[in-house]
Amino acid sequence: MIGLLLAGVVVALWLDALAARELAGMYSRRLCADSGLQWLDQSIALQRLGFVRVDGRLVLRRQYRFEVSLNGSDRHRASISLHGRRIASYVLPARELPE
Repeated sequence: MIGLLLAGVVVALWLDALAARELAGMYSRRLCADSGLQWLDQSIALQRLGFVRVDGRLVLRRQYRFEVSLNGSDRHRASISLHGRRIASYVLPARELPE
């Protein structure tokens, strides 16, 4: 009985991780589109996982990394952090100002 309960918890955590990764991918693609960047490789990777307090509640903090291009021929690292299901912060490469 305990084994079945433990298996259920593991499956629930795995499904939550997949949903959070998909959400981070959606957010990062939207950030890239809004910033005029190209999201590369159609992939996003979990970089850091931990806990943080938000409004007195303990939630998972997930930081993901992905790569973007400014002009289609370069590669830059970018990241997005989620506290629970919300964007806490993101880092995108700076675009050069025209002369």
